[in-house]
Amino acid sequence: MKIFAIGFIIVLSITSFADTADTTDTAIEELVEEARADLLADMVAPTNLTMVNSIYSDFAPYVSADGQRLYFSSNRRNGIEDFYVSEFQSNRWQTPTPLGAPINTDANEGSMAVSVDGNTIIFTACGRKDAYGTCDLYISERVAEGWSEPRNLGRNVNSRGWDGHPSLSADGKTLFFSSDRFGGFGGRDIWLSRKTDRGWSRAENIGFPINNARDQASPFIHPDGVTLYFSSAGHGGLGMLDVFKSEMDSLGRWSEPLNLGPPVNTPDSDYFFSIPAKGDLIFFSSDRAGGYGGFDIYYLPLSEALRPKVVATLSGSVSDKETGLPLSAEITVERIATGEVLASPRTNPETGEFFIVLPAGETYGISVSAEGYAFSSERYDIPVEEGYQELKMDFKLSRLVAGETFEIRNIFFDFDSDSIRSESIPELNRAVKLLEDNPSLQIEIRGHTDAIGAEEYNIDLSHRRAFNVLKYLVENGIEVRRLAAKGYGTSEPIGDNITEEGRRLNRRTEFHIIED
Repeated sequence: MKIFAIGFIIVLSITSFADTADTTDTAIEELVEEARADLLADMVAPTNLTMVNSIYSDFAPYVSADGQRLYFSSNRRNGIEDFYVSEFQSNRWQTPTPLGAPINTDANEGSMAVSVDGNTIIFTACGRKDAYGTCDLYISERVAEGWSEPRNLGRNVNSRGWDGHPSLSADGKTLFFSSDRFGGFGGRDIWLSRKTDRGWSRAENIGFPINNARDQASPFIHPDGVTLYFSSAGHGGLGMLDVFKSEMDSLGRWSEPLNLGPPVNTPDSDYFFSIPAKGDLIFFSSDRAGGYGGFDIYYLPLSEALRPKVVATLSGSVSDKETGLPLSAEITVERIATGEVLASPRTNPETGEFFIVLPAGETYGISVSAEGYAFSSERYDIPVEEGYQELKMDFKLSRLVAGETFEIRNIFFDFDSDSIRSESIPELNRAVKLLEDNPSLQIEIRGHTDAIGAEEYNIDLSHRRAFNVLKYLVENGIEVRRLAAKGYGTSEPIGDNITEEGRRLNRRTEFHIIED
């Protein structure tokens, strides 16, 4: 009602002024400012991150997907822009520390994007010897010693002009950034590049309705993969640069940008923003009055209307089943319905930890593999109506040695049938690859059922299911002499046969290593 009231007052006032000789633009502007101040007074004020900000400029915040780490830029060291990081501990942000070499240098490092698993950083650096333009985008990966030596992303991404303000999609496959290169619509436009097997693709302008004749800056793609926030001087707003939101539909089209309005936007410059996976807070930088330095970092609860789509996070670790030591492993995220691979992140090389974001409304297959180990898989159904979820799962992998038995979880059969369902194909293909990569491996495929039905029937059903798995492996190049199939019926339960969950655990397919 307050927004409607502002418009109503302005319309009435303009009409009234038109009937007098004293009508002036100044009077109208004063009325607008008065109404705007009235609106702002009723809103929650952004919180200044007092433990993070300094008397210098602190800007370009990038909050980790789990909301526990804040990266930002600051010129507090002799006027040179460096990266700093603050941890959220004991319900407060801690004193920031420099990110350090090799990312921080004696030149300026401006803004960064961090992958959702925290293992990759893409950042803006200016004045480097290997640069194509005034400022370029660079990449660094987490290694055992810290961070790898930064690499220029190359001429497909960088130009002879200015390139900066990166944001990386949750699957790590799409990089959004701002650039003033030739071929845009105005001053600075938002561009994107896609990661391929050969590197990053040639940058493409994302076009209307995002870009226009004015500057577009600091894009941020939320981990939901479809909600883009950005700053613009050209879509109409409260100040020099305002924050806008646009959503991509199933055909890849962007919606008309929506101004986030006050109190995020002010008559000053408001840009560089970041939102954790939960979508409840927005972190941004602003040079508004009342701060500590030139630019300060603020956060603010985000209203439901301005939030991104619902997601879930899955975090945990991968370790050796026997020793408990962390493993460097690859995690494959697939859409069960189509078998499409959505992401293939790796665990932290030191801790074995991982962090994945899963957009709600889908069923996913998660598979974890490490060299010399049997892979392990899980299935997750993420309903939208349950809202944001934080899922935890630790994977303990078995070594490929004789006598080990491991479950192949994402193999599905039709009810009371030995017919393998199509969504099982990705899991079966992983089994094929496991056997191809380990040519001396010989396995017995074991089928198990719950206790519903006669035991003789269950043994026969479990044997037919195990045999059909064997048949698929042979049809895809695995020698039959390396395989055996056996049905165990209900004889080896791992759960109770009373509850549905217990019966679900008992219905399974296992690989037992006969010889390694």
